[in-house]
Amino acid sequence: MVTAAMIAQHFEATIKDHPKMKLREIQRRCASKMHVNVTIDCCYRAKKIVNEKMAKNHKDEFGFLWDYAHELRSKISGSTIKMTVQRAVVEVENTDSWGWFLSLLSTDLGLEDRYGYTIINDQQMGLEIAIFDILPMVEHRNCARHVFANWSGRKLVKSYECDFWQIVKCTTKREWEDLCSELEKKDKDVYDNLMKKSPKMWTRAFFWDYL
Repeated sequence: MVTAAMIAQHFEATIKDHPKMKLREIQRRCASKMHVNVTIDCCYRAKKIVNEKMAKNHKDEFGFLWDYAHELRSKISGSTIKMTVQRAVVEVENTDSWGWFLSLLSTDLGLEDRYGYTIINDQQMGLEIAIFDILPMVEHRNCARHVFANWSGRKLVKSYECDFWQIVKCTTKREWEDLCSELEKKDKDVYDNLMKKSPKMWTRAFFWDYL
């Protein structure tokens, strides 16, 4: 008998890479990959096991940050590394609330010149405009995993995953242009949808433009 724990172990990496994966998709993959028929409830419990494991891992890894900062300060004379945790409760997530939060963060961290810093986010509502207004000189990036999840959430699933990560990881603009041209030839609608999000925010080939 296949248990939720067995399903979680078998598809752990897949669920981690696709946190929005539907239970029906997990059920379908159990049938095609494990050759078993399982209930939706079993898939729910399997996904819950993976999510809880991920949450614990994140909590444990986050706790190591202070140890890491302490080690750097002790080994590197004059190190200016800072550790801070900022939290805020707001009525709604929009440009005004993010602007308020970033203003406090900038003051607390002493980001006077605003050079040499990078902000990476998962495309929260209103954040991009607030960053441009409050911290215009920082490097601003989007998490590629979230860009893919939002892009592939429609009809793509695995079909264009390889193309996406090749584009993300390429290191020159020429290579980027070639890979994008190949994707456009495969499916122009898919290409146009991906390009709605500025590649400079999530593609390695453009990262040095901001330095």
